[in-house]
Amino acid sequence: MPHCIVEYSSNLEPTGRIGALLEKIAAHFRTAPEVFPTGGVRVRAIPVSHYVIADGNPEHAYVNVTCRIGAGRPADFRKAFFTQAFEIVTEHFAEETARRGLGITFYVDQADPEGSWKTNSIHAHMAKA
Repeated sequence: MPHCIVEYSSNLEPTGRIGALLEKIAAHFRTAPEVFPTGGVRVRAIPVSHYVIADGNPEHAYVNVTCRIGAGRPADFRKAFFTQAFEIVTEHFAEETARRGLGITFYVDQADPEGSWKTNSIHAHMAKA
């Protein structure tokens, strides 16, 4: 972990540079490998083609980022780190925000260690590279 899912209205496809946003988010997580091991970073996007936003204006758009992390990271670290992550997202969409209605939300969930199972050989394969 972390796993970050960027859900967005499909009307952002032509101009939202979603791939670049995913790279920026992943790069931010790589700045803290002692807290978020690089081999566990997963950032992905899901376009949503059926939605209604606010008053129904088809020009409006939305982005919802949900990051799930393992439990145990200190609250002060989470606050600072994810404030920066939210700023990365809002800066990425600054031009979109200036030209259309765009709602951006960002949530952080902590996985319950008793309800989380995983396996990951990426760490070992990264060490071989």
